[in-house]
Amino acid sequence: MTLMYLLDTNVISELTKPVPDKMVTDRILKNQRISALPSIAWAEGLFGIKRMPESKRKDRYLDFYYDTILETFPFVPFDEHAAAIFSDIKSRLERIGKPAPLMDMQIAATAIANNAILVTRNVKDFENICEVSALMIENWFQQ
Repeated sequence: MTLMYLLDTNVISELTKPVPDKMVTDRILKNQRISALPSIAWAEGLFGIKRMPESKRKDRYLDFYYDTILETFPFVPFDEHAAAIFSDIKSRLERIGKPAPLMDMQIAATAIANNAILVTRNVKDFENICEVSALMIENWFQQ
């Protein structure tokens, strides 16, 4: 598989909605064979579900994550190459006084390390990271 897209947590979360955004689901289906999840986004998504109160809704989300997401997308680990890129991004952002959330920096570093485009709805969350790195981003929630 030639990896092209890494899907951020909010893209995968969209699939759990009763009526997901058609533009997003169409793009996911079209690009499924060249898409993957950064392991950090998997952790972020599961954390969001596991912190929910016990309910049928929580059970449905967990089932969806384990039965559909886990079976559909390969995972890209936060490895030593991504860790080196992460440390570079973090130090550059500190130097210019523009912080970014830890997990976003890890997801961005994973995308850069794998020469992949990060697909996210939260483009603004990655603006500072883009200033100091070669991160490529697409927002499938917009045309």
